[in-house]
Amino acid sequence: MKRIQIAIASSKGGVGKSAVSIHICYALSQRGFKVVLADADSNQSSTYWAERADHNGHSLGFSVVDGIDGDVPEDCEILWIDTQGNPNLAELEKLSQNMDLVILPCGVDAGEVTATLRSIREAKLQVENYKILLTRVPPSPNKRGENLRNQFQAAGLPVFDMFVQNRVCHYDANESGLTLGQMKGRAANAGAKEYANLADAILKIVEAKS
Repeated sequence: MKRIQIAIASSKGGVGKSAVSIHICYALSQRGFKVVLADADSNQSSTYWAERADHNGHSLGFSVVDGIDGDVPEDCEILWIDTQGNPNLAELEKLSQNMDLVILPCGVDAGEVTATLRSIREAKLQVENYKILLTRVPPSPNKRGENLRNQFQAAGLPVFDMFVQNRVCHYDANESGLTLGQMKGRAANAGAKEYANLADAILKIVEAKS
């Protein structure tokens, strides 16, 4: 099969870019794909997460390599690129043209929304090349995530119907080098289902474009 290439990019820190990368790569690997996460962010958050997993005797089910100099195995079926935070927008434009999909994680506060819209505008992203993912969304009954998603949709911007809720168990997962799917508890199970649904949605988008 043709290798699927997906990048995740954000012009604002703290939106959960690496957490999304780790969890969706895990969900994709659970579906039987050979997944490689290329960590090109100088913060190396994905790499450190994988190192904590290894130190604690866990297996994430996929490989994490250096996003700049790392070797991607030939049998890789899905290459996920965790890009440099606050990327050069000219480079983001070029990247979007060479990926099957670029995912833009966006928190729900005004500064994060503004940064995301600026990236889309200045990188001249085409609607068929990217999709916005709302992250760190306050749980129900708060309507902020739902309202923002509706605003993006009304503006004709591609946005996932589902979003990543703000959960304390994300911090526990990061500290231990686990994914929510490897943890116990109601909140972790709910979060793992969110990522599994996102993985399915991403695959459907990519398959529709091929």
